[in-house]
Amino acid sequence: MSRVREDFDSIAQGAVQVGRAADDFSDGLQQLQATVTSESPWGADEPGTVFGMAYTALLGHALETFGSHLELLVAAAEKLAVWAEQSSTTEQVNAELVARHDPSTV
Repeated sequence: MSRVREDFDSIAQGAVQVGRAADDFSDGLQQLQATVTSESPWGADEPGTVFGMAYTALLGHALETFGSHLELLVAAAEKLAVWAEQSSTTEQVNAELVARHDPSTV
C-alpha cells in the first residue's frame, strides 16, 4: 500500500490561485456584460426586434451560466482553503499525540 502525503501549503496555494481565477473571471464577466448589453445595433424594425428578442433570451441564459460557473470557482477556492487548514490542524494534533506517546506503557 502506498502512502499518501498531503502538501498542505500546496493545497492552500491552490485555493489562492483558484480565488484569483474567480476574481479574474468576475472582472471579465462584468466587462462582457457591460459590452453586450450596452447597445442594440440590429435596429428597432421588425427583423431587428425579432433578432433582439432571441439575442436577449440567449444572452440572459449565457450570463446566468457564466455566473453559476463563477459561483463554482468561488466555492472551490473556499473549500480548498478549508481542506488545507483542517488537514494541517489534524496533522499537527496527530503529531503531538504521537510525540507524547510513552512506548513503555504499551
